[in-house]
Amino acid sequence: MRNIKLILTFILLNIVIFISGCQNSPFKKPLQGNEIIYRDQQYTVYSEDNQIIVAKGLRKKVFTTADTSFLNADRIKNKPAEALPLKGTYLKDTLLIRGKMNSYLLNLQPNTKLLVSYPNPYDKKKMIIISKKNNLLYLYDQGYLVKIYPVATGKEKLFTPEGSFKIANKLPIKNADDPENLYGPRWMGLAVPDEKDKRANNDKRAPVGHKYGIHGTNEPNSIGTHASGGCIRLNNHDILELYDMVPINTKVIIK
Repeated sequence: MRNIKLILTFILLNIVIFISGCQNSPFKKPLQGNEIIYRDQQYTVYSEDNQIIVAKGLRKKVFTTADTSFLNADRIKNKPAEALPLKGTYLKDTLLIRGKMNSYLLNLQPNTKLLVSYPNPYDKKKMIIISKKNNLLYLYDQGYLVKIYPVATGKEKLFTPEGSFKIANKLPIKNADDPENLYGPRWMGLAVPDEKDKRANNDKRAPVGHKYGIHGTNEPNSIGTHASGGCIRLNNHDILELYDMVPINTKVIIK
């Protein structure tokens, strides 16, 4: 009789351990109201309000985002530097999560951390999105982020126009090495309609791309700040690179 009791006690103990292990398993369904974004044998990634939670066994990492709804996620392993997304960067083990507004690239191995977040392009063609708030320029190709450049935008809120525009012209700048040259080595003019030009009415330069542009600068310390008269400034080495990657008529969204 005593042996039977010991056996039953042993069985019950193992059942409790099993149930406890299931509750801590990465395959456990998140609490009601949470949404699974991604799951495999290593990770369970789910959302809670405006947070992304990455769970690996008992360990969790929480990231606060600008999104409250997420569409899908892709595991990216051993991405060559020359491939998309993020040309020039080797990605060993990452997770690309797409929200309704933004995308989030999370490094998984060896440490879980947010590498970059960026606005969704909603376009498969080459395009540019410029954030006045963050003073960043995002370049996209085939719907993927190619590169991020720091920029300077208007020193007053209304100086840099907001909306969807196109690159109207691309011009090399003469005397690019002259310290008095304000525009660096390259100019890419933006076609800004009159209703978007908050600095003047009926300025004939704006619609044809000679008033507002993306260009270099002789004031590199201004990059990352609100400092311009309305144009978008880049470091000179960045404008040279960007100039060669985007054609005339490329869409530019400023927000």
